[in-house]
Amino acid sequence: MRRMKKGTKWLLPVLAMLLILAGCQTVGGLDVNKALLGDLDVKSAESSTTLSLKAVPADGISAEDLEMIELINSFSVNIAHVKLQDNGNVSAAGSVTYKQATVPFTLSMDQEAVVFNAEGAKQPFYFPLDSYDESLGVEGLDESKLQDISKLVTQFVVKNLPNPAAISATSVSETVYGQQLNLTKLHTEITGDELPALVKSFLKSVSKDTEGFTALIGGLYDYLYPILTAAGADEELDMLGFGDIPLEDKEGVVTVAHDAAKLAVDALLLVYDKQLESLYETTPELATVLSKDTKLQVDLFVDSGFHIRKQNIDLTVALPASEDLPLKSISVQSQSQTWNVNGPVTADLLSKEGALDLSNTELTPGETLRNFEPGSTVYNVLKDDLKITAKTLIISPDDDYYYPVVIGGTTWVPLRYVAEDLDAKVTWDGANKSITVTDDVYGDAVVFKIGSDQALVSGKTVKLPLPVFVDEYGDANVPLRVLAEGLHAKVEKDEDGYIWIERP
Repeated sequence: MRRMKKGTKWLLPVLAMLLILAGCQTVGGLDVNKALLGDLDVKSAESSTTLSLKAVPADGISAEDLEMIELINSFSVNIAHVKLQDNGNVSAAGSVTYKQATVPFTLSMDQEAVVFNAEGAKQPFYFPLDSYDESLGVEGLDESKLQDISKLVTQFVVKNLPNPAAISATSVSETVYGQQLNLTKLHTEITGDELPALVKSFLKSVSKDTEGFTALIGGLYDYLYPILTAAGADEELDMLGFGDIPLEDKEGVVTVAHDAAKLAVDALLLVYDKQLESLYETTPELATVLSKDTKLQVDLFVDSGFHIRKQNIDLTVALPASEDLPLKSISVQSQSQTWNVNGPVTADLLSKEGALDLSNTELTPGETLRNFEPGSTVYNVLKDDLKITAKTLIISPDDDYYYPVVIGGTTWVPLRYVAEDLDAKVTWDGANKSITVTDDVYGDAVVFKIGSDQALVSGKTVKLPLPVFVDEYGDANVPLRVLAEGLHAKVEKDEDGYIWIERP
């Protein structure tokens, strides 16, 4: 967990770099605003995208870390054909490459479900969107307005984006899906050391954009008002300073919200430089991330209708030396092209018949593997490379979760906790007072019987040192080693008395 938290602190600079893609001013005769907003009116289209990663190892790293970096560099995604239909249906066909192995896949989404299939899968997977909406349980939610809100937010952000230092527009001739087109190439480059000034300029522009800011808040009000009303949010609004303004008074609520938001932006601008300086002092690693070695390069190829027909994105993020992140830098490269814009497009929807419903199933590692053909690329990657079946349990001498008991040199533990933490299925036979533990990966069964000093392990009788007993908490206790080894795990005890249970 500590490694994960440390790793995520680099996410914000990366996201910020992705935000500042281009400026709001006209460049070389090209209205950048229209170029960035032109795709908002696209109802149907076909496209393709490729994505690859490149990690540069730090000096002196271990062979294990170097192997992991090589795996990262072997990963790429090729989405050969995406179809966006005017009714919102989408389909995609492509492949994922990993360690020189290529796995074709297909995907589709309509109003009812997302369906996914990959080579080697015994059945497709799907997630019903209607059940997802129901699980949200949000009254007053109007999904039809969500696209309008997204468009409003995009327009507001793009309008206030500042121009980076390196930006240009030139006329070019490019091939898009076999067709030669006259396009305008918008090229921009941003380095990490430019980013703080660009963010500050963006905030200044936002503060001055009263009309756009008010329109944005007004649009959010229209979207959120039914939800707030259904939720009875009057009390919460009182706490935010809207107590004297009825919720139905749109003009009053929007005015107060705008003034409060502008005040917050202005307050941030007053302390921006000092807070940035403090941030560099408390997090010196940030100087590496926000340096000239971090660089975003974007090429957008725009047609006369202000639709982006091709785009190339190359983002490199410099990383400070760290035991948790043995990289000098990591890069993401993406190329895409779009054709048949607003033309007749029909998405290739996948059938849900026989597909596995992921909304009602929490797949264990074993169940996941069994959904792919043994020996298939995905099966081998999941088992051998990602090691999804690997488990490690640690039991301390005074463990208050597994609460082991040593009797005559044998460690006894509550069966259910250890079994379920090893993903095994536990079933109780009340008539025979027996408990069957089924291994998740291999399907082998271990059977214990309350009051019996014998167990069945994969069909073979094993003598126990004592009969299985029920403790004061109502849990059936069994010998740890018999249970764990019956589930294909190894048990070792270190010199400090800690018990290590590992399943490969």
